[in-house]
Amino acid sequence: MPRSTPALLLLSLATILHAQGPLRTTPPPPVSPVPVVASYPETPSGKLLKEVKEHSEVVAKVEHLTDLIGPRLTGSESLRRAQAWAMGELKRLGAENVHEEAYDFGLAWTRGVDSARLLTQNGLRFRVDQVAWTTGTPRPVTGELMLVDARNFDELKAFHGQLKGKILLRTNPNDKRPPLPRRAGGDMAAYQAEVAAMTQWLLDEGALATLQMSGRKNGLGFAAGGPGRDPKRVTIPSAVVPQEPYRMLLRLVARNEPVRLELNLGGAFSAKPVQAFNVIGEIRGTEKPGETVVIGAHLDSWDLGTGATDNATGSAVCLEVLRALQATGLKPKRTLRVILFSGEEQGLLGSRAYVEAHKTEMDAIQAVLIHDMGTGMVRGFDLQNRENCRGLMAQAIAPLNDLGVRELSLRVMNGTDHAPFDRAGVPAFAAIQDAVDYFEGTHHSQMDYPDHLQPDQLIQGAQAIAGTAWELLNLEGRLPHGPVARPAR
Repeated sequence: MPRSTPALLLLSLATILHAQGPLRTTPPPPVSPVPVVASYPETPSGKLLKEVKEHSEVVAKVEHLTDLIGPRLTGSESLRRAQAWAMGELKRLGAENVHEEAYDFGLAWTRGVDSARLLTQNGLRFRVDQVAWTTGTPRPVTGELMLVDARNFDELKAFHGQLKGKILLRTNPNDKRPPLPRRAGGDMAAYQAEVAAMTQWLLDEGALATLQMSGRKNGLGFAAGGPGRDPKRVTIPSAVVPQEPYRMLLRLVARNEPVRLELNLGGAFSAKPVQAFNVIGEIRGTEKPGETVVIGAHLDSWDLGTGATDNATGSAVCLEVLRALQATGLKPKRTLRVILFSGEEQGLLGSRAYVEAHKTEMDAIQAVLIHDMGTGMVRGFDLQNRENCRGLMAQAIAPLNDLGVRELSLRVMNGTDHAPFDRAGVPAFAAIQDAVDYFEGTHHSQMDYPDHLQPDQLIQGAQAIAGTAWELLNLEGRLPHGPVARPAR
């Protein structure tokens, strides 16, 4: 049917307006920082790197751990399922002596339903996440909000007689006071004793709960753990609030009018203490089986997300190294030992327990390599001020230089599972990785899902651990052991 003249005019006008509008295009993919390696040499190391690059299962393993098993709090049934799966994978990938080693953990803890609702002002409901291993509220509690930004026990005592029935805001992002010296002089036992004393004082004063501000922006929560694994240690109901609603609460309190909040925290402890476990497997060396290279990561995670980048990535990288060895048929001179730790998030408990249980074997460990900063590519290793290891470590990473693995920093980093080995005199190094969105997003937050993986960077990280471990397994020399002087903090 012929179009009428008005219809043709409208169609022409629409075409002209569309042509004048902005052109819609698909944004270009982000440029990868991973160098392109055109070919790999026909050396054992080259074959290993090529196998990881072309047939990697590392992303699939992260997705299995996170999508099918999920978050893995130490002491939880989900971590036990992950450990059973990991043991099966170790065996499937040719590992020998696959076993678990137990240590005493304390009380397990399970997250419940958490909620918060303003009963005054705008009546907003907002996200709260209970601090793990703190006491829940047996039912919703109602209290008036109060800012108590005391930084130590002496400052806290200034609020004597004011806290009964109050819910306390314990973070003050607007504090302009100069920082105090490290609490208890940096002595951990003294610090924990002070925290316990402060908690008991708050309870004696009648405080209902404490709230603190998340360290993550854009509405993200932040999972952390309280002291309550010990049944004898007192806790107070505590939760983390995303930055935006927390700052709103501060503004409301600053108006000097009552701000009342209904708070429900549903976490619960196990009836009795439990044990935790490390998962271990190895490929026995052909010439020096009594000497070992350890590659490790922690299998436990926090529970707001599914623990993809902290640290299913590192666990999957360790398993990928075994897969590549099996696929290439390469046999190392020294024994390769894989350790998937638990309790890392509660204070490196699994690695500390392993070092204590095997303290007579520390001198037999050539080196320890740990992968624990998410999906970002590996740039090298922190040498923990072990200058005497630099030459042999430079030799070990030389085949990886074209992949961007070049850095050997003397920096001392104590935040992951290499640290107990390092303190025992073992050359133990954490991988230096690109942060990607780790500290701004995924780390300990509800954003920690496999969606944030960068597959090319994660595969490069698996190549870095595989290649460095292979060279250390077969080096003629031994990395120097023993304690080293640390720079003044």
